[in-house]
Amino acid sequence: MDRRKFLRHLAMTAAGASVGAGVAVAGDAHAHPAGLVTQRIHQAPFRGARLWGQRPPLRVAQLSDIHVGWGTAPETLLQAQRLVHAARPDLLVLTGDYLNNSLSELDALEAWVASLPRPIVATLGNHDHYSGALAIRRMLEKQGVITLVNESTVLDLGSRQLTVVGLDDGFTHRDDPELAFAHVARPDQALVLSHEPRTADLIGLHGGRLVLSGHTHGGQVALPGLTATLTRLVGMRYLAGWYQAGDSQLYVNAGIGTSVRLPRFGQQATPELAVFELVAAGPV
Repeated sequence: MDRRKFLRHLAMTAAGASVGAGVAVAGDAHAHPAGLVTQRIHQAPFRGARLWGQRPPLRVAQLSDIHVGWGTAPETLLQAQRLVHAARPDLLVLTGDYLNNSLSELDALEAWVASLPRPIVATLGNHDHYSGALAIRRMLEKQGVITLVNESTVLDLGSRQLTVVGLDDGFTHRDDPELAFAHVARPDQALVLSHEPRTADLIGLHGGRLVLSGHTHGGQVALPGLTATLTRLVGMRYLAGWYQAGDSQLYVNAGIGTSVRLPRFGQQATPELAVFELVAAGPV
């Protein structure tokens, strides 16, 4: 599907994107065809959930590493759009890397963002700074997306309040946890977004207990044993899925796109929509 058809299809399907959307099956150890996006659902212990009483768990959907442009098939973007509508989240969070290295696909990114369910909270990644972070942030905010850059916000979500903290990108050394948590009364009851997973070590020192990240593409080419060993050698300790990062529980999302002309290979590198059901845990 070429770029013009992609934009036209987004415009036609945004209003009814939840109709007929299915859940893709996780891939095996083969290259993943365009359009295959896996939905992974997790129950995430969250201290703040005890304040919400007996209501159903809050559902937070996460998409990351969109990389709109030549590295990401339009079919993959459309499948991610359909799946997130079908998931019916209370909140959608985006954890960075929306473009690659320029603003040439900003209009296509804006059309895709416009097609997503609200409310949305976002933070930035390293490729957003390579491309033009100010323009990307302005576009997101024009689309009604709350964009947190070393900041926090308190959301009202159906009579439930949720504090969300967003770190700027740690890969380019723009993360500032002290500034991000400056106005957060109970960091342990906040949901924290950080594109770079290694920032979770600092987040834990500031009281954050649940962190959602991206950046790694699940290893991109995920060969059992070998990929994890090689990435640890270059200091990438958190590759895909759940980790205990200091005092924080960290989830590393494989993302849906790619900035390089390499296929995604292996189950943990499958393009991903993660859905978290925040359930009560620990003392208030």
